Amino acid sequence: MTNYYHVLGLNEDASPAEIKAAFKRLAVKYHPDKHPGRPEMEEKFKEINRAHQVLSDEYEKARFDLKLKYRQFSESEARPYTYQAPNTNAWKNRNRTRYAPGKVDYKQNAIATAYAFGITFLIALVVMTGVWIKQSYEDHKLAELLEERRMTYTEAKQLFEEGDYKTAFELMTSLKFFRSEEKDMRQFKSSMLDKIIENGDLQFDKNNYEGAIALYELVQEFAPNLPFYEVRQKLADAYKKTNQPKKAIEILNDFLVGEYEIISSLVKIAEIHRDELDDPEEALDHLQIAHRLAIKRYKKFFGEGYALVINEEYVPKSHYYLYTSLADLYLELDDPEMAIKASDWNKYVWPDSAASYVTTAKAYIALDEQQKACLEFRGAKDRNWFGQTPNYCN
Repeated sequence: MTNYYHVLGLNEDASPAEIKAAFKRLAVKYHPDKHPGRPEMEEKFKEINRAHQVLSDEYEKARFDLKLKYRQFSESEARPYTYQAPNTNAWKNRNRTRYAPGKVDYKQNAIATAYAFGITFLIALVVMTGVWIKQSYEDHKLAELLEERRMTYTEAKQLFEEGDYKTAFELMTSLKFFRSEEKDMRQFKSSMLDKIIENGDLQFDKNNYEGAIALYELVQEFAPNLPFYEVRQKLADAYKKTNQPKKAIEILNDFLVGEYEIISSLVKIAEIHRDELDDPEEALDHLQIAHRLAIKRYKKFFGEGYALVINEEYVPKSHYYLYTSLADLYLELDDPEMAIKASDWNKYVWPDSAASYVTTAKAYIALDEQQKACLEFRGAKDRNWFGQTPNYCN
């Protein structure tokens, strides 16, 4: 009979923690992956695994302990046989006596056997009673724990419904993990962030940007390691609309580091520098970086002749805003020729862009080319622009 305690290098009074630690240590040492081509190591690993399976299971361990104690008891009761060398002188004696075997005391053997079985039965009874008592105690404690956890869940659910999302989330987080009996609690926690985001979107759509910010910031606080790009985009927009440009730029810079919507983020940063921070030069720097990235992408996907094949079907809408903002900023910085170039690219890719015709017209006015300006205004009107044109264009 294999002594599983000895297999794990333990004494027979080893605690569950010692059994677990010994198994981990030996499993790493004898794992077959560390000893390729050595079947004896694989057998050793199987023996270690079997020992752990038995000793880590309360019922199997109790059975094994009974067998082990019975074997030890039987060995201690057995009479050892002692070999006695023959008397060589006696063989020389002609009047030697015959060997007479000892008589077997069957009654004494039966009593010893009954005694051994009785002891084993008593040990088994004590062990199984102890296991039952322990299991009953643990079941009682588990029931108390589950009830306490469910009360926490009920309180968190009520707080969440009342709008106290922070306290509710903290209570659910304190539960750490969920048991199989707590499936509804697990589902509730996983839906909390979605519900907060949904409410934040509702406030954003109602132009209640302060309320949206409060909810979106909670999402970031509760799950700082999750990207939530759409949430953070709206949070940046809400910061911008509530006169918090630096916070908006901080989020957009994070997008640049994470290489998420790079061109769109550069355009939004430029708009903030132009409209909120009154820094058109910094805005132009960001737009020019975005322009260079856009050209690099065009060449990568369409080749050097990208201008011959590109159209709005293949270009993200963010590129339209890029060149619209770039044209407007060039015009603001008294560079009408560059404004015309940026607008012409927009008109080429997005031929229905009335705004690009208007910007081009204004650039020609700055260059004192009134006839060309009137042609551009006419192009804008053909595209359903209803703005006012100079008198000389009528």
